[in-house]
Parts: sequence; C-alpha cells; structure tokens
Amino acid sequence: MESTSHFLINLLVILIALLFLQYKMNQLESKHSQTKIVIFFCLTITIAFCMLFPFKYSDGIIFDLRFVPFVLGCLYAGRLTRIWMVLLIIGLRLSNGVEHSWFAIINILIFYFVIMKFRVIYIRLSKMEKNLLTGFLMMLMSLWTLAGAKYLFHLPITFQICISYIGIQTGGMLIVGYMVELMREQQMLLRKLVRMEKMEVAGQLAASISHEIRNPLTSTRGFLQLLSESKEITNEAKDYISIAISELDHAEGIIRDYLTFAKPAPEKFENLKVQSQIEKALRIIDPLAKMSRVEIVSSLCSCLIKGNAGMFQQVLVNIIKNGIEAMPAGGTLTIGCCRDQSMVSITISDEGVGMSDQQKSRLGEPYFSTKGPKGTGLGMMVVYRIVESMNGKIQIRSEQGIGTRITLRFPACSGE
Repeated sequence: MESTSHFLINLLVILIALLFLQYKMNQLESKHSQTKIVIFFCLTITIAFCMLFPFKYSDGIIFDLRFVPFVLGCLYAGRLTRIWMVLLIIGLRLSNGVEHSWFAIINILIFYFVIMKFRVIYIRLSKMEKNLLTGFLMMLMSLWTLAGAKYLFHLPITFQICISYIGIQTGGMLIVGYMVELMREQQMLLRKLVRMEKMEVAGQLAASISHEIRNPLTSTRGFLQLLSESKEITNEAKDYISIAISELDHAEGIIRDYLTFAKPAPEKFENLKVQSQIEKALRIIDPLAKMSRVEIVSSLCSCLIKGNAGMFQQVLVNIIKNGIEAMPAGGTLTIGCCRDQSMVSITISDEGVGMSDQQKSRLGEPYFSTKGPKGTGLGMMVVYRIVESMNGKIQIRSEQGIGTRITLRFPACSGE
C-alpha cells in the first residue's frame, strides 16, 4: 500500500499541474512565448516533485512517475525544454545516490531517443491512437524498469509493486494524455471562434461601408484619367496623377477584399478540375515569379472538387503570391496536388523567411500581416473565408529561415 500511495500522490501533483497549465493557457490565449515558459515550469516542477518524493525500495532503488511528464514534454514541448528535462532527471537522480544511478541515466537516454522516433508518427495520429500509443510506451517503460531492477540488482520485486507501478503509471499516462488532447482541441476551438468573430465584424463593416466608398473612388479615378489626357497638364503633374491613380487602385483592391465577406457564398458550386485551375493561376502569377527570380515547380494530377472557379482562383493566386513575396532573394516554389481517398490535397511550399508559432496562430485574422506595413492582412482572411465556404481545411507548417508549406484539403468529387 505504501508504494500505491506514493504513486497516487505523484499522479495527483501531475494532474494539478496540468489543470494549472490549462488555466494559464486560457489566460495567455495566443501569447506563445509566455505559454512556453509556463509549460517549462510545469514540467520542471512535476518531474522534480516525483523524483524528490519517490517510493524508496532498497539499496538506493527508487520508483516514481517521472516518465509521465517526461513523455508529455518530449511529445509536445520544444527542443530546449526536452533537453532540460533529460538534464534535470540525470541531475536529480545523481543527487539521490551514485550507486545505482547509471541504470536510471541509461534508461532516460534510451527512452528519450525512442520517444523522439515515435514523435514523427505521433503527430499524424488521431486522438484515440495517440492515447493508445502513449499508454503502450508507458507500459513498456514500466516493464523495462522493473525487469532491470529485478535482474540487474536482484531485488525481490513483489506482485503488488508490479501492479501498482505499471497500473498507476500506464493509467495515469492515459488520463493525462487524454486531458492534454482535450486542452489542445479547446485551444484550437477558441482560436477558431475568435477568428470567426473577427471575420464577422469584418463582414459587417464590408456590407455597411464598401459600396459607399467604392462609388466615389470610381468617380475620382475616372476624372483623374480624363485630367491626365489633357494636353495642358505638365509631365510632372501627370506623374503625380499616375501615383494618385495607383493609390486609388490599391484602395479599390482593399474594398474588393472586403466585399468578399459581404457577398454570400454561391448557392451552386460547379465541378472544378484542380489541375486546370492551378495551371491557370500559375499563368497569371508567372510574370511576378520571373521578376522575383522564383522558379515554380509543379506536380499535378487530375482530380475534381466542388467550388466557385473565380473564388478558387483568388485562393490560389493569394497563396502563391505570398509564397513568392516571402522569397525576396529568389528561390523555388513547389506546388502539387493529389487525391487521397475522399480528399484532394493541394500543397504549396516556398523557401522563404517562414513564420513563428505566434504568426502562424494569427494567420487569417483581419489586419494581421507578416509583410509589415506593406500588407493589409486581408488576403489570407479572404483565403480562409473561401476555403471554409468550400468545406475545405487549411494546414500550415512553417519554420523561420526554412520556409512555409500550406496544404489545402477539399472533399473530392467524381463526375465528367
């Protein structure tokens, strides 16, 4: 019973730290740097508590639930946090006695590399599959640790300790893993709700003021064109008029983006040949790519989706244009499409400046742009709105200094 009470206290501390983490994440919202700090301290405190209050068996052999927060940190935390956890566990184990520390140190290094191998697979799994995988890994870790204590150090490991250690550690991992996935889903849902609310505000603004502003802009542009054709106007004045017309066109583009939100989604979609639509978008964007010294490489297959051709073109052109502008020194932009069972995936990758985690989380919000003063933030907002209207999803992977990969996934359809 003593071992069970120690393990349950360890698990209770882990659950309390997890609830505290959820509370702080809801407060911090999209402040990724502060969230990383909170995660770092929560993992540090839980690992330290588990190792400072373990179940002491005999001859310096201790058992605790350090592997539960360790596995979570390896799967979800950043690289520096993962390395810190390994060093922390090694340091605390040495502080409890050097005699049998070598086995614990070898274990933590082996477990670290095994978990990092599974991490690539883990990211692609569903919530249930993730939970089963972490539970299976934890059970193997527990069995390995008990087997080492029995056969290397010849300790009389009782059946009660085996059941207590394996059961509480594996069950605790299942509970904690499930809670972490629920927290992640909640955070994504909150971000989606905030984005939708901002889009709704943008749509209401578009509906109320776009037409009123667009009409005087059109009239002003027409009069400026007539004025520029007058023979009495000097060349210097014509240059000023040309600049004014250019700025009016820029304002017209912003209003057009706003009108995307004011317009309802088309009632009827048509079958779109994805390959043809991408090739058309590439012909439109080809001059900009050549001016920017960007090579476009495409790998396309024949597949169909349902949507509006004009709106779909707007999505493709906006994303490709962003990819080209993210490579000011030139580079390669890769675009491909393929069909995977009932879904069509369109992938656009660049070798540009990339984005931070905070920038990725805010992409698609009104007025947020990674281009600084040159961008309005409306382009990607339009992209998100159109993709959602076509029952599609957007997946973004980006690393600063390496590039960005945007994947559009739409339900596939069949037909002539």
